[in-house]
Amino acid sequence: MARKEDRGTKDDNVVRFDFRDKLRKQHDTRRRKEWMLGLAAFSIVFAGGMLALNWPMSGLTSTASSELAPKLLLVGGSASPRFELCGVTRRTCVVDGDTFWLEGQKIRIADIDTPEISEPKCDSEYQLGMKATYRLRDLLNESAFEVRPIGSRDEDRFGRKLRVIVRHGQSLGDQLVSEGLARTWTGRREPWC
Repeated sequence: MARKEDRGTKDDNVVRFDFRDKLRKQHDTRRRKEWMLGLAAFSIVFAGGMLALNWPMSGLTSTASSELAPKLLLVGGSASPRFELCGVTRRTCVVDGDTFWLEGQKIRIADIDTPEISEPKCDSEYQLGMKATYRLRDLLNESAFEVRPIGSRDEDRFGRKLRVIVRHGQSLGDQLVSEGLARTWTGRREPWC
């Protein structure tokens, strides 16, 4: 509380206190906190908006020809995309043994299941998952392949396109299964450990 020295009294033994100063300080502190919270909220919304503007928007492109076509044939040679392991930017890359990005669209190979590398249950699962990941990258880079829809379900619960990858009439998923790097998909995950 602020002590007010001169309030017009002649009595030197009387000390008066002004509570308005304390209330004003509390009000100023509360307003400063509200302003900082508002600024923080604005910063978060602004950053989210900027992120959304720069996010790959494959779902907003025209679906008339590419999405509804029964298969997508990739041309071999210099025009075909080159697959690497995915990093921060994901445009055309391999995530793991059964998931990859193709020109901004995330694809889950629908006919197989491979060991997890992001959350493996044991070291042997991780090691086999990495082998499957590198092998899928190599298979995708060999030559042209087709991306075909399977069944009536277009996407999984994570928004990945469910597709079968075929080259010369053979499923690349079946090739990974024959090499011991994957299992045929049965509709549910089985443990690898």
